[in-house]
Amino acid sequence: MAKIIDYGRFAERLAEDRPVLELLGEVQREWGYEDPGGEPLVTREGEAPGYEPDESDPVPAALIEWWDSPVNSFAFRPRLYWTHSVWPPSGPDSVDDPPGDEIRMFMAEYEYVNQWGYLASEARLPDPKVLVNSSEGWVVQSRSISEFFLQLAMERLPGTFGWSFRVSREDVEADPAIVERLQETYRDVGLLPWQEAGTDALTFGGPDVLIRHGRGPGAGYAVVVHGRTREALVQALDTLGITWTDKEISAPSEVPLPTEDLEPASFTDGDADDRLRWTVASAAAASGVPAVPDVPALRGLADRTAAAADREATTVVAGDSAGHVHVWAADGEELAVQKPHRAPVTAVACYRGSDGTRVVVSGDEAGVVRRWAAQGDLPRVPLDRRRSPVSALAAARLETGPALAAAWADGLVRVWDLVSGEIADLRIGTGIEALALRKEGSLHVSTAQGSAELRLDLERLWPARPLRLRLREIDWGSLWAARGPAHEVPGLIAKVASDDEDTAQAAVKRLYELLAYRGDASPSAAVQAVPFLVERMLIPTNRARNTLLLLIADIADGPGDAHDAVKEALPSLLHLQDDENSSIRWAAAELVRNCGAAAGTS
Repeated sequence: MAKIIDYGRFAERLAEDRPVLELLGEVQREWGYEDPGGEPLVTREGEAPGYEPDESDPVPAALIEWWDSPVNSFAFRPRLYWTHSVWPPSGPDSVDDPPGDEIRMFMAEYEYVNQWGYLASEARLPDPKVLVNSSEGWVVQSRSISEFFLQLAMERLPGTFGWSFRVSREDVEADPAIVERLQETYRDVGLLPWQEAGTDALTFGGPDVLIRHGRGPGAGYAVVVHGRTREALVQALDTLGITWTDKEISAPSEVPLPTEDLEPASFTDGDADDRLRWTVASAAAASGVPAVPDVPALRGLADRTAAAADREATTVVAGDSAGHVHVWAADGEELAVQKPHRAPVTAVACYRGSDGTRVVVSGDEAGVVRRWAAQGDLPRVPLDRRRSPVSALAAARLETGPALAAAWADGLVRVWDLVSGEIADLRIGTGIEALALRKEGSLHVSTAQGSAELRLDLERLWPARPLRLRLREIDWGSLWAARGPAHEVPGLIAKVASDDEDTAQAAVKRLYELLAYRGDASPSAAVQAVPFLVERMLIPTNRARNTLLLLIADIADGPGDAHDAVKEALPSLLHLQDDENSSIRWAAAELVRNCGAAAGTS
């Protein structure tokens, strides 16, 4: 976010003669929302299969355009919005229509307290105004449907992707000059007041900040400041004369992972990475990339951007600049044409599954990697996404089963064991143009300077593979965590084994929310999770040992099977009472106390 966006001039952008959805896409990107690269989770077809409006039941063109737009972040990530879509538009739920007309509701917040719609009398207009129900009846929320979705995004996304500070009504009543300084220093963004739940909120803008002034009785806070950066937020608080502390500032709940800062890839015979996951067997090897059969249709693909074949030379795949991927048999028969990407395809690969299924892997300029059966449906969620173009892909069956490798332009190479889901990140370097995996366990890396063969040590490459395979033996979906079925738990346990401290700590934090005892019966998933958590705790190099031991102690802080499971494992953890780390010693003492055991129990 190096470029500063002055939202004090947002009204000028809003007044420009261009599609409002184009501005919506800009605003989303400015605040950190990224196209997830998969299929929409919510669609018109999914909401009402087979329904299409006709002359007797018109729907404004702007609403249909929003549903089908690639910048519709609601369709891809509806939980960012805390609203329900309504398709086809219908009459309001438990709210009277306005006098002499009818409302066609197209969205409502989760409890249906607030509902947004347009007048039936204006349904034939291309982009009619939007109304919302209030204590005073139906009032105008936005000047058009397009503007409503822009405004909704500006209401919701900064709270997830930005830095935030909230000022209570009491604080503003004690210092009304805050509002005076707001109105003197910052400019209205040009949108109508937001009326949800009686907030009657005006939004002001400044350099990298949006500031909402809630004037209505329903406003939970009188002033809410969102900054694209912490520095911008603090500058706004100081300008408004608001006293703040670090504890009161809310950090973004989602932060995109940064790209790597690596040197160009270079190889010398015998070189290895710091964990001996790979060793350069030859710095001047043949590329190993399978030759692509001469398929006539491939030669005729004018906008081709990438092409590859499987190792058996039975399948040919190619990507184009529009995001399509074409699949042919080696004899030229066309097997499939899909559009898995919304950016130019930059790399493709394919392999045969154990059942003979042709599997395609494709990557694009936006950093998205997708894997799909050539003659099946596209999965909704991509395999991966990073903030750098995909530069190369490779797939093969190793002794451990099918594996996949992907390189991004920033120099990171990610290698998947597709049986267990275990992943290794290899920081090899930039300039990678092609990859090839060989069944004997080697990775060929090609750059403009040539190709090198890296011998992979699969045990070191995927150290948590046995753990993941054991986790897969448990039917986690039949168990319960604190917030529903425990589908999320095994993946989090595997992440606790990460060598990245932030990843490991975040996984423990989420497991705490799902598994810790909270004064009621412990979640059933906790019983199955305890042995795995204890095992991770006994690994000295674990990057989240202090918080992990507290999680185990809190699981023990209650009756039932989860308590008994921790107590059974206690003897293996008692030595941590003498750990050199004081936080570990403290957590060990809590563990012993919660298990009801004497400190010297063995």
